[in-house]
Amino acid sequence: MNPLDLMIDGELHTRVSSHVTKNCGNLIDTGNPEESGLIRILKGPCGGTPRMPLECVSDGDAACIPPDYIEALTQWIADGAQE
Repeated sequence: MNPLDLMIDGELHTRVSSHVTKNCGNLIDTGNPEESGLIRILKGPCGGTPRMPLECVSDGDAACIPPDYIEALTQWIADGAQE
């Protein structure tokens, strides 16, 4: 499986919204954030995929994605993950 290409260009949204992870399914499950691999990986391990970023060990660590960022991503996915 090819890694997800996060190069910022006109096709980034298409790549992110159509990417299927090995352990967590669809990276973005439009309208269903709790089943989206992205949210599951940011909140905690998902199958064999550890919580991301790797330096994030527990809630509140400086290396973790802030909860308000995760909430914004959650809302974006719930709202349809528009480009």
